[in-house]
Amino acid sequence: MGRLQVSLALLGILFAVSCSRSVAKLIGKTVEVPRFAIAVELSDQAERRLHGIGETVTVIAFFDGDALPGQGRYNPPFRDVYLGSDEKLVDGNLVARFDNGSVLLSDFNRLSDKDYFVTINIGSARKADPNNLLDCADPISQRIQSFAGKTIQVKCRLSEPSAPTR
Repeated sequence: MGRLQVSLALLGILFAVSCSRSVAKLIGKTVEVPRFAIAVELSDQAERRLHGIGETVTVIAFFDGDALPGQGRYNPPFRDVYLGSDEKLVDGNLVARFDNGSVLLSDFNRLSDKDYFVTINIGSARKADPNNLLDCADPISQRIQSFAGKTIQVKCRLSEPSAPTR
């Protein structure tokens, strides 16, 4: 076998390997979400009410971003590339730890900026009462790098009961 044939054979092998890797990235491959935590500070009244009925607090993180040209989808209320969400109950210290999240690589690759957005929503877990009993700061929406490795503090109070409708 001549040098040219060996070179072409190696090139063919490299091409086949790279094609199989790119297919593998699109099927089940993920990108790790940086670890972060949300610490919920309840008002005294909210803490008494939730504790009194055996309710807890849930924190939901939504991940999304802007798309490369031609790579987006219309996803209201999310941006054009919806990466998913993660929901955690707070622990005994009222902290929700996001430490094992991931997003699909195929979706991640559609982002125009890899520093995608995280939007945080906090509410009562609705285990003891069907209504959200908490009024927390407006949803936090920042880039993932502003969350990475940090614990973000959010204050919540007991929500005002809604007026009865006629």
